[in-house]
Amino acid sequence: MLFPLLQIPSLMLYAETHFRFFRFFPSFLFRKEPEILFDLPRRIDPGMDLPIMLICNDINAFPIDIKKVSIVISQKGVHPITFTFNDVNCYKVKHPLQEQSSVYLFSIKRTTLKNGHIYVNCKASILNQNHDIEVLNDNLFSSSKMSFTCFLAESKLPGSDICSYGDIHIHSQYSQSHIEFGPPIVVIDKMVESSGLDFYAITDHSYDIACHIANYLKSDSSLTRWNAFLNDSMQPLKKILVRGEEISCKNSQNHSIHLCALNISDYISGCIDGARKDKLETLSLKEAIQQVHLQNGIAIAAHPGSKFGFLQRFLLKRGSWHESDMMQAIDAVQAVNNGFKKSWEISKALWIKELLKGRKIQLVAGNDSHGDFNRYRYISMPFISIAEDFERYLGYTKTGIYGKTATPDDVTSAIKNGRTFVTSGPYLELSANTQLKNQCSIANTIPVGTKAITAIIKSNNEFGFPKKLEIYWGNYSSKKETLFLKRDYKNNEFEINVEIEICNLLEKGYLRAELTCEKYDTTTSFAATSPCYFT
Repeated sequence: MLFPLLQIPSLMLYAETHFRFFRFFPSFLFRKEPEILFDLPRRIDPGMDLPIMLICNDINAFPIDIKKVSIVISQKGVHPITFTFNDVNCYKVKHPLQEQSSVYLFSIKRTTLKNGHIYVNCKASILNQNHDIEVLNDNLFSSSKMSFTCFLAESKLPGSDICSYGDIHIHSQYSQSHIEFGPPIVVIDKMVESSGLDFYAITDHSYDIACHIANYLKSDSSLTRWNAFLNDSMQPLKKILVRGEEISCKNSQNHSIHLCALNISDYISGCIDGARKDKLETLSLKEAIQQVHLQNGIAIAAHPGSKFGFLQRFLLKRGSWHESDMMQAIDAVQAVNNGFKKSWEISKALWIKELLKGRKIQLVAGNDSHGDFNRYRYISMPFISIAEDFERYLGYTKTGIYGKTATPDDVTSAIKNGRTFVTSGPYLELSANTQLKNQCSIANTIPVGTKAITAIIKSNNEFGFPKKLEIYWGNYSSKKETLFLKRDYKNNEFEINVEIEICNLLEKGYLRAELTCEKYDTTTSFAATSPCYFT
């Protein structure tokens, strides 16, 4: 039943390299040492030190002794700086799965570094079975060993004084299986804080968090792993943690799709694509959503624009979200996953069809990161090679919430009520100018008597100048969405307020906005709002 590792390169498996079908099964990836990986954020907020993680997985089978860690940081026009950590155990992180993985967290003082792009190389000097070895960045066979890149920001995220930013789809060490492993929650929290985010959701796989704590190939009816996650989530943390789960459930075609449940406390079963001998119950999408709502949680269509290869569809019954699935009582759609790419266009098309029916479904963004703070390492060909994706990492695309959040309930309430936008950098908001001439955020519903709206745009050097604003009108009567307004900007201004008259919009419908910014190197960043509804 452990068939996922037979699949072709289109199935990107996570970098767990020790699994083999039997003891002497051939594998170029297998080493008699733990998987050893360094990692760090891609962006550091002003005033925050640089955290660097070292994780050693499967130490119960392959014990090692780390003697020294050296970190070299290079920057244009600056002589490289070397930081040496000799007593490595002083930096060891306590976590619930310490018998399986050792995790270390090092910190580089921000005062020793200049703002801007830096390049980081990490080396561990290790004693392994009486042999001295050195690991540069990771010990995965065929990985690039390339330097990590990180941007030390001189400004906070645009609009962060009036909104909250977060990543709503992150996996931790509880998503552990024969093809993956992840970091402890306390490390994720540190990376989230350093990156300038305000909240994050841990959404581990339903089929992983129901497996045995010591053997991920067996299910555990006592839900030890899930209960460990609940206890772990209650420890003191710097940022808002929203407890969640990525549920495997059956779509309208009886294939597996994923549903992110946020702000829940009871496990919801789902293992249709878990590839394990012990089969737990798998719910239909409708049943799973009902279970989420019974817990007063919110149900989010997880990356509905993702498409899967033939073998993943054939062997794991992986399917896609269809219009009939979107018609279920979902609260939001994770239309953005790892950037505004092809999956965004697919998700957006499904989402707009539902909006034009009068549905109120909000936008959120995440990155489906599995401990990928800087880049995503994965098995491209089972037992043969490791590959890397440098455009997949925690916090790359963000969910923005208008106003400041203080609790998980604040986060999920804001999402449910449509006070969201999605972004890879800039801030974008639609506000209403009422008859009383006062301006207020409309977020979800445009007040009666509103004569005009204002598009509020904020960006900075990190994300580029606003270049194009598009506002779309969705008409419930005609069941069509049209471009209501388009503005191109040539002046290099980071903050723009655009007043738009809407007196002629007499039909029931919605407005939503999209923004493109461009940096000096011509790369772009993007933002889009949830709809504002005319009731």
